Amino acid sequence: MRIRTIVAGTAAVALLAGCGDSGGTTGMPTTATQSTSADDSGGAPKIESPLDVKAFEAAPCNTVTPAQVEAFGLPGVTGRVNSNELGAACIWLGASTPAKMAPGIAFLPEGTNLSTILPNKANIYAAFESQPAIQGYPTYIALVSDARTNGDCALLVGVSDVKAVTFTFQSNQGSPKFADPCAGITEFANLAITTMKAGAK
Repeated sequence: MRIRTIVAGTAAVALLAGCGDSGGTTGMPTTATQSTSADDSGGAPKIESPLDVKAFEAAPCNTVTPAQVEAFGLPGVTGRVNSNELGAACIWLGASTPAKMAPGIAFLPEGTNLSTILPNKANIYAAFESQPAIQGYPTYIALVSDARTNGDCALLVGVSDVKAVTFTFQSNQGSPKFADPCAGITEFANLAITTMKAGAK
């Protein structure tokens, strides 16, 4: 399986750092659409219920529970911390499982968030598409290289006005999620946000 580090899914972070003026239970994502008026003006949508994710940045593999990982289709797979200078990250390597997939999460560094990304998206991403919000948090397909036909996808999710998270997904032929990798990583992101919401209370 072609496994890359989490940095492959967040390669734009190095560019983003210089952009802008400012440095429980599971379920399916909500189908409510987020407002696009802020996007049209180049700004970021207001996040009404911000998450405090500091504890998860310190332990990024705790963003999904073992039960959630199993329910996603990766029984017995544990997360591997894959952090670097770009931010705290974790990846779940399922290369040796029938799922043939590897979801990941990365917390973008301070000063890189929706407010700094959205005005510069055209200069950074090959594909950037607004998606239905996940549990009220604005979500975008954000691809430095559009490899959806190869089973890969990445989501950018704003969890507060100053913090954004990237979810990455890699899969190979034979994976049940290969045909629609963005749906796969949306499902995974929903699990993680459920856990982060519970931990932020």
